[in-house]
Amino acid sequence: MEKIPGRIAALILIMAFALSGCGGTVGTETKNMNIITDNSTPEELYERALKEDTLVVYTVSTRVVDTKEAFEKAYPGLFVEVRDLRSPNLIEEVEKGNESETPVCDVVLCNDNSGEFKSHLVDTGIVVPFLPEDIGGHMEEAAADGMVSFLNEAEILFYSTKVYEDCPIENIWELTEEKYRGRIYMPNPLRSFSTYAFCASSLDHIGEFEDAYAAYAGEKLKLEGTENAAEYFWEKVSENIIFTNSSDEVTEALNDGKADFGWCVSSKLRLAGVGYSLAPVYKLTPFSGCRTSYAVMMTKECKNENSAKLFIRFLMGEKDGQGDGLKPFCTAGTWSVRDDVPDGNEVPLSEIDLIVPDQQRLIDEKEKRVSFWTDILKGNR
Repeated sequence: MEKIPGRIAALILIMAFALSGCGGTVGTETKNMNIITDNSTPEELYERALKEDTLVVYTVSTRVVDTKEAFEKAYPGLFVEVRDLRSPNLIEEVEKGNESETPVCDVVLCNDNSGEFKSHLVDTGIVVPFLPEDIGGHMEEAAADGMVSFLNEAEILFYSTKVYEDCPIENIWELTEEKYRGRIYMPNPLRSFSTYAFCASSLDHIGEFEDAYAAYAGEKLKLEGTENAAEYFWEKVSENIIFTNSSDEVTEALNDGKADFGWCVSSKLRLAGVGYSLAPVYKLTPFSGCRTSYAVMMTKECKNENSAKLFIRFLMGEKDGQGDGLKPFCTAGTWSVRDDVPDGNEVPLSEIDLIVPDQQRLIDEKEKRVSFWTDILKGNR
């Protein structure tokens, strides 16, 4: 299984800062993107930000509302407007703003391993990465493909603890059994970026599906027609799946006992702390899900640049990683990208059976993979 990269991206980015030889704001062309850094102190940014307008943040996570409240308390006189959007809508709104003469958004938070955020906003330069120099040295993955990731999560399989005391399966092929018909929930992968990242990238792991089937059935998988083991798995298991509009519907079904299993974003594990009946499947042959990450970026046409930089610093935990802005995200089901901030989750990513999506391949083969999943969803009706 592919290993998660370490600090290579961070080192490359820091070298870019050093080679620029400049203070203040620096733009370095990398893959059609400007890498921005600023050696201004928070106090200096705050002083300049007081002369700016309300900061507008587009986000796919409501947890940033807690960051907004802490930010406004820490910096009196500054105000943040948070707009919570689904990932496809967020991309559409940012693109519209960029095309207009009056762009609205200053900061964007989006989870993306599907390639949509990268291809539409990052590669086009509509959003740009800002990384404070005093934080960059602590980042494990500061700018993978030009994106500043501040949090790791996963799209992972959960089971209902209302139905089962312990996870009843060890192999992913068990989910194709008739007894689970209508008992597995999953967000529609064509509506959820994180679900699509898992479903589409799993198609690259044909050999692992074949080996897992042999371990499950005691014999080699015999296929008729043109499908491979990965496609065959999804064709079979989709017969048992109820596709939903969001992860929230999955967690509710698990909690109510309507679902035995459900795929959703790992940060939903925090709900177990308030009494929800769900638990993650960390060990599953050949894998339980895929790794995802949250990116925070500035828009190229950002109107409130100092406020945006100050907010991003705050969100990333400030220089020492102890800032209140990062705390709402350090929950069960999340993993830190800083070497000086502990994971929110007790079990480390390295001990979980996850795949790592190849973003560029998902972008290059989008039409083919979307077509496959469109057919799967049609057959599920």
